[in-house]
Amino acid sequence: CVQKGNIDQCINFIESDRSVLKQKGWGGFTPLHYAALHGNRALVDLFLSNGADPNLTCDAGQTSFHFACRQGNIYIIHQMMQYGADLRVIDLQGKSSLHHAVTGGNIAVHYLWETGMFRFSDADMYQVTPLHLAASTGNTEMICYLLKEGRCAVDAVDHQGATALHVAAERGGVEVCWILLQRTGCGMIHLKNHSGLTPLDLSRQGTTFVLYYWTLLFPTVSGAAILLIAAMLGSYGGLICCLLFPWLAKSIFLQYHRMTTHLLPNPVYLGTLIAGMFHSLLCFYGKLMPVWSNSALLHVTIVHFAIVLILFFRVLAKDPGTLHRADADSRLSCIADLVENNQSPQRFCPYCEPDFTKHCKLCEACIKEYDHHCLFLNQCVGQGNHRLFLFFILSMVIAHLLFAATAANYLFKKVPSGGHSLSLWLTLLGEEFWVAVMMVMNVLTLLWEVWLLTEQFEAVSTGGTTYFRRCESSDRRRSLWQRSLVFLSFLLDG
Repeated sequence: CVQKGNIDQCINFIESDRSVLKQKGWGGFTPLHYAALHGNRALVDLFLSNGADPNLTCDAGQTSFHFACRQGNIYIIHQMMQYGADLRVIDLQGKSSLHHAVTGGNIAVHYLWETGMFRFSDADMYQVTPLHLAASTGNTEMICYLLKEGRCAVDAVDHQGATALHVAAERGGVEVCWILLQRTGCGMIHLKNHSGLTPLDLSRQGTTFVLYYWTLLFPTVSGAAILLIAAMLGSYGGLICCLLFPWLAKSIFLQYHRMTTHLLPNPVYLGTLIAGMFHSLLCFYGKLMPVWSNSALLHVTIVHFAIVLILFFRVLAKDPGTLHRADADSRLSCIADLVENNQSPQRFCPYCEPDFTKHCKLCEACIKEYDHHCLFLNQCVGQGNHRLFLFFILSMVIAHLLFAATAANYLFKKVPSGGHSLSLWLTLLGEEFWVAVMMVMNVLTLLWEVWLLTEQFEAVSTGGTTYFRRCESSDRRRSLWQRSLVFLSFLLDG
């Protein structure tokens, strides 16, 4: 009846014989174990209020409190603590409640840490730390939480000499490996366990890193493949492009913000931006510029595209304005206060929520003066990189205008003099499909960037961001000239 959640039947059993709450079934589980395992708050409250002991252990030495921690149910954890759950109990493998809470999520772990009875460096009898457990489950949110401020030593080894990176590599956890390498550098790739294997050796046994980088390079490689197929078909190349490029666009833009099999932000959008820049530069300098005799234009474009690339790499590397503990709002309550007031603990963030700060779940960071998470840059835009982002978009607008104008001029020059019939244009587009496709893509991207700049202008000119918009009437009454000066001042002074 506990597994089915039949409360009325459970009440009848308890009223007839309360000792049933101490009876153990398969695996030594008590009714309270099953209630905690299924996350049934009503049954847990019923059993505890009728004398169920939250410290009774099953055959593995685990209490119902361990089960609640494993499920990450803050309310049940809180209930059991109110009824005397012993937080110091460890199971037969030496795992504490904190170890079990790793499976339940970072909210449960932080709640236990607030009690002051646990350390993140605690290991079980096999020297397995919470970081090892998080790496084995592939929980990237937990990995990021445990790595913040050095809560867990990233180089800690278990009884087999394996670090968390070994564990993640062996299980093919590409997103966990990526996060660990970002924090430690590449030195740990060559660190051997007691069997003489490095994370790199273990990753070769699985698919670690392959899926992430394939997703990143998919737009570039697929676009190149379509163009090569079109080139092989000659005059039918334009038709092939018209059929395959819409399919490619659909397969890219219907993807989720996170990878379907992993929890990392999906890099396919960043790959799309890289693909567009790569193919545009290749087409521009390989196809369009050789027909121009004006060397001055060539020099100008080289300088401008160099600026675009520099801005691109800078905006990728720039910290968007991550909020650190020293800047956190001291008015924040702890998770226990949220539970006492029956508020959702999922809203809790150890750092966030001072004014104009937002926690981004894709970046797993709190961003000051948050504007938006840019999928095409695979990171947030905020206080630290907002101005740089606008310069990058402006430089891209100029680059797209330059490409579209040059490509249009190139196509017009290819049309025979005096012949502007539809059939001639169709034949030309079939022969010059590369230029035509890239021109269309640049024009479409240009239109999107103009819309984006319009949104940015409206937000910045009123002293806000696209996420935190200011609504003061005085800002709205400003003339277009005054708002333009505010926008220009932001670009120049930040």
